[in-house]
Amino acid sequence: MAEAKVIKGHRLEPFASCVGASLEHARLNGANLYSIDLRGASLIGAQLAGAHLAEARLAGADLSGADLTGANLAGADLERANLVGAELGTANLRRTNLTGARMMGANTLGARFCKTVMPDLRVNDSHC
Repeated sequence: MAEAKVIKGHRLEPFASCVGASLEHARLNGANLYSIDLRGASLIGAQLAGAHLAEARLAGADLSGADLTGANLAGADLERANLVGAELGTANLRRTNLTGARMMGANTLGARFCKTVMPDLRVNDSHC
């Protein structure tokens, strides 16, 4: 039986759907959010350093100012996400879809890219 996840006092089953959730400034550092559905969610200023967000669905989510330092976003869908001013340093962005994402002021220093679809549809294979 899979372990349930806890976010701000609420139990989330693995692969939970939190479409449109409001999680502004949530403290989720190191959280296991594998394959979670957060499409259109508001995660403004959220603390997600070291979080496991592989295969997460974050299309249209607002992650402006979020701290995703060292987060695992491998295979995540961030299409049209707002990542303005987000901290993505050392994040795993392999196979991540960033099509149409807004990334002005986002820090990607040290982030790992491989088969990553960038906002301009260019494929970044710099760390394959």
